[in-house]
Amino acid sequence: MSSPTAEILTLTVREVAAETAAIRRIDLVRADGGELPGFAAGSHITVHVPGIGRRKYSLVETAMPGNSIAAPRHYQLGIRLDAASAGGGIYMHALKSGDTVVVDPPQNDFPLRQDAGAPTLIAGGIGVTPLLTMAAALKAEGKPFKMVYAARTRSELAFLPLVDALGGGTAMIHADDEAGKLLDLEPHLAATAEGGRVYICGPRPMLKAAMDVAKKLGWPRDRLAFELFYSVAPGPADAKPAAAPAPTTPAPAPAPAAAAPSGDGSFEVVLKSTGKSYTVPPDKTIVDVLEAAGVDIMHDCKKGECGVCSVGVVEGIPDHRDHILSEAERASNKSMQICISRAKSARIVLDL
Repeated sequence: MSSPTAEILTLTVREVAAETAAIRRIDLVRADGGELPGFAAGSHITVHVPGIGRRKYSLVETAMPGNSIAAPRHYQLGIRLDAASAGGGIYMHALKSGDTVVVDPPQNDFPLRQDAGAPTLIAGGIGVTPLLTMAAALKAEGKPFKMVYAARTRSELAFLPLVDALGGGTAMIHADDEAGKLLDLEPHLAATAEGGRVYICGPRPMLKAAMDVAKKLGWPRDRLAFELFYSVAPGPADAKPAAAPAPTTPAPAPAPAAAAPSGDGSFEVVLKSTGKSYTVPPDKTIVDVLEAAGVDIMHDCKKGECGVCSVGVVEGIPDHRDHILSEAERASNKSMQICISRAKSARIVLDL
């Protein structure tokens, strides 16, 4: 796991291979073939996408034990290109052997912990990437686990031979089109060994369904670990503002701008579904207040970096403090990340 002062890496693309029609495996190495910073199961690297910002991608490593993750010679990624890609997937899918990319060293927001019971690993689509490394780590240590892998169609199941090998032929594979329905998560959570944790990575609806099942089963929150990757908004180094045209006549001095109100004070939050209102004090977040009131809120990082807690805004003006939304999305004020953002208006109504 990297530290705030860890070096930024410039790596070379060693190989690009198609795993499915929409998913490519990309191997990155140092130009001199030297060792890379180590990582643990569940880790990701952050790729700097020129003109776009940064994108987080899970590291895939199944050749364990040994130095494969302690002192790796390559970083392997699985990248899906979505039709709605904002640029990250397009950039990554355009890479070819010999190209260079700039990345931040590994970080781990989705660690594999020492559980008393055998864990269950549940993957949805490209969410299989961090779970492959977890499965390999558990297998190398001789620890039992269960693995479930789902996608809309079998053709979208990337790394399927690895899943079969790691699961010893016992991995449960689900394709929505073949089953005629979405994966039912309840039997898999209910069958998880006593004291075992469930690690799940997939699309937002899958994570929400898992949280609903965990709540139904009366599980403590920390027994369900999940991850959903989102982009990091462009920073100053990524910004490339267009040059302003030279004025033809002297421009009048601009009037002093009014100070924008901030959300540092207390404000009222109203839930559209129930009409109930809650006061958010300066030292609490919206998530803090709603959870204390017994409202089930989906969230993860609590830093405005993952996007899991995003909710729609019906009325009011958010004070956006996240690292997810684009400037256009912030200006529209149609959604906000309630783990960190606040309200500029005295009252804000959320689509909850």
